[in-house]
Amino acid sequence: MCHERKYEMIRFPHILFAVCCIGSLFVYSYQFTDVYIVAKWCLTLLISLVLLLYICIKVLLYKSVSVNMLMCGNIIVFSCVLQALYGILQFSGLFSSHSFYKVTGSFDNPAGFASCLCAGFPFLILLLSSKNKYVRYGGWLAGTIIVTTIILSYSRAGIVSVTILSCLYLYERLEWKKVLKYLLLASLVLLLFGCYWMKKDSADGRLLIWKCCINMVKDAPWTGHGIGSFEAHYMDYQADYFKQHEQSRYSMLADNVKQPFNEYLKILLNFGIVGILVLFLLIGAIVYCYKKNSNTEKKIGFYSLISIGTFSLFSYPFTYPFVWVIAFFSIYIIIGEYIKRFFIRIWIKNIICVFVLIASIIGFYKLTERIQAELSWGKASTLARCKSYNELLPAYEILEKKFLDNPYFLYNYAAILQEMRQYSESLEVALKCRQYWADYDLELIIGENYQQLNKPDLAEEYYNSASMMCPCRFYPLYQLYELYKKNGNEKKVFLIAKTILEKPVKINSAFVKRIKHKVSKEF
Repeated sequence: MCHERKYEMIRFPHILFAVCCIGSLFVYSYQFTDVYIVAKWCLTLLISLVLLLYICIKVLLYKSVSVNMLMCGNIIVFSCVLQALYGILQFSGLFSSHSFYKVTGSFDNPAGFASCLCAGFPFLILLLSSKNKYVRYGGWLAGTIIVTTIILSYSRAGIVSVTILSCLYLYERLEWKKVLKYLLLASLVLLLFGCYWMKKDSADGRLLIWKCCINMVKDAPWTGHGIGSFEAHYMDYQADYFKQHEQSRYSMLADNVKQPFNEYLKILLNFGIVGILVLFLLIGAIVYCYKKNSNTEKKIGFYSLISIGTFSLFSYPFTYPFVWVIAFFSIYIIIGEYIKRFFIRIWIKNIICVFVLIASIIGFYKLTERIQAELSWGKASTLARCKSYNELLPAYEILEKKFLDNPYFLYNYAAILQEMRQYSESLEVALKCRQYWADYDLELIIGENYQQLNKPDLAEEYYNSASMMCPCRFYPLYQLYELYKKNGNEKKVFLIAKTILEKPVKINSAFVKRIKHKVSKEF
């Protein structure tokens, strides 16, 4: 049993694993344009490559490589408790949050915060299974801190995930299992309804997203639309939905969507039915390995995967590197013995290690290049905020070669060029971006570029597209109003003005008030 193991001396891989876990949770840097996620990914990948190199070299030198489950598990628990305490300090007002959400930890929103805590939560079993009562007390304390913080974050996916795990753990330990089975099931159903009503509008908004995603699946059911298809096409499908359902109750809930809020649906969009079948086969293989030779260690890994899998039904946990670290580690715990059997023959082991070694070196080189590019982009963005355009443009021209297919960079570049009134250049970059990204704000940039280049028909097309993507927004309608007014189209001015004045307001901001006031004054 795992709790009977003694602690080993801290070794180099343990240090690397600790840095990887803590770094993937806490690192953020204002030297990057994406301060919260990119920095975490860069450090995680860097440490992972170093760890792979270390393992391969050790194996090639015919030295054994072992995983101390107890040490690694405690590192995970310690990392999660630190993150949870960070969240509690934010809730208490001692630390400021990084967004308009009160509890986000070192992330940009509660989803990343809660998904990481839920992924590491099952490793508390290591402490709860200890023979030392003080270790068990520490485990219960750590669990209380983590669960409390997840609740404080108001992450519904996190609450559901941690509740299911707690029910599974209690179900195995308590008597009257038949009675408890139905009580726990009823509790989960009530919890789901409670989470729905906790943020009803947000939940209904996700139902809209899933409806539009199903329409995407119908157009490419077997092999999907390819990697990055959600970013490239989703908002077009949302616009088409509102073209067909102008009076839909979802029109006030629709937003500029970045995620499908379901990892399984994302796989279906990218790779179709073939991709989801492959995923289910992999899940089946993991379940088989777990059932064939189950123990406490494998149970922890299995529970962790259940937690991540549950969270994946309602959110996007795989956006965050810590979840990947836990997922891979959990899978290794379950199938590790089968991997060792595969490596019995020395020649197979050597070939694979050499291949991984070469791939790691190449990966290290590519990652270094990408980090340098991200840092350069961060410096260029600082110049943009300072309006230092003479230095800015040459920097962006160089960076464009490195970020040819990065929609976020291309959007940023197009916006800067538009701000500099270089409308032709901005339009060229924005249209490149449009190949990879369907986005409300991007449609507005393209529309304004066409308007400034005296192409009103094309400008109208993109303003209408933006309006259909997010029907509750007023700015596209106002842009159309100004466009029609400039071109002397009195009929369309009348219609769009009437639409603006009669349109219900989702958030009565000062900006919306100014638009309505100006239109009513001129109308």
